[in-house]
Amino acid sequence: MYKIADIQDYRQTRAQASASWLDTLADIIEGRYQDEDCVQRMLMLVSEQTGLRNVSIALPDSPSRFRAQYCSTGVSNGVYSFAVQHALCRQFESREWLVIKEGSERPDRFDHHSATLTLQDRCLLVPLVLRQSVLAVLVMDLRGARADQLDMGLIRCLGAQIAQVLATQVVPNFKTLYARPYQRVQENELDEIMAAINKCSGNKTMAAKVLGLTPRQLRYRLAKLGAEIAD
Repeated sequence: MYKIADIQDYRQTRAQASASWLDTLADIIEGRYQDEDCVQRMLMLVSEQTGLRNVSIALPDSPSRFRAQYCSTGVSNGVYSFAVQHALCRQFESREWLVIKEGSERPDRFDHHSATLTLQDRCLLVPLVLRQSVLAVLVMDLRGARADQLDMGLIRCLGAQIAQVLATQVVPNFKTLYARPYQRVQENELDEIMAAINKCSGNKTMAAKVLGLTPRQLRYRLAKLGAEIAD
């Protein structure tokens, strides 16, 4: 049977260990003014807490390419390798956590609930999800780090907060993030569809998710409205 003093000491230690990054996160959210600065500060918090030097946020640049708009190393609009680009395309469809191993160009699914990273893993890709839509991907360079010691709960928590801030840049009023039932095509909805596609840098799959539609429903509506958009 545990002594009360031992239990109290244990709880105090846990609280002290977690308070630092949680307090910093709260300060960032409470002092939020510019979204881009807020996202960058959260990204730096991810880097500091994981010990990973190179952490970035991948956003769609075209229907099949992604750019590193935010990066802990200070690089802006960075270019990803073929392996990472391929994984990102898959991730926006599946919402899976993916990992790329050393010597491999193909991503593997990673179960963040039960699996543990190994020293052979060189890149972890974490989808930033809101309302079942992938808004961006957290790309974490694991090389030279103790990947097996990363706290997945911390990464998921900070990723969710980053997604909340990014959502205001993609859909400022949030209303189209809610899935909506099928409705007849209206002539006045073309502007809304085009705005979503433009905000998603031409990525119609992501735009469909933002609008609460399937890609097939989006294509049907564009066809009915007579809009021609290059893939």
